[in-house]
Amino acid sequence: MRDKSALFIFVSVLILFSSGCARNWENPNTSLPTKELSIMALLVNPIIYDSAGVLVEGKVWDLAFKNLKEKGTEIPYTSFKLADKDGNSVNVFALGDIPVADGDMVEVMGIYRREYKTEAYSFLNEIEAKRIENKGP
Repeated sequence: MRDKSALFIFVSVLILFSSGCARNWENPNTSLPTKELSIMALLVNPIIYDSAGVLVEGKVWDLAFKNLKEKGTEIPYTSFKLADKDGNSVNVFALGDIPVADGDMVEVMGIYRREYKTEAYSFLNEIEAKRIENKGP
């Protein structure tokens, strides 16, 4: 009888500990460790947040849908300025055609780049968006 109760307790404890370690799967392409910030905080301390995951909210302004031309192919992308209520703004870049419009309130999660240069392009004060969530007009 002792062996059965000890086995029962052992199995119960094992189940309890293993269920506490279970995590929900997150898509690595759209999730990253982020710091929720205001646009002003990002602009005041750009060196601190350079290449860091950030989460900012604001209004879409100066929206453009364009194509990157690399090695004979065209890759669609979306760019816009994300502005707070005081008019401070940060540039946002996202691959693909993102369903947003000028004036929409959005939450942008991505990697902030104070200055980023490739062979063909240069980015200043820009968030490379991994996720854009529309909060409405």
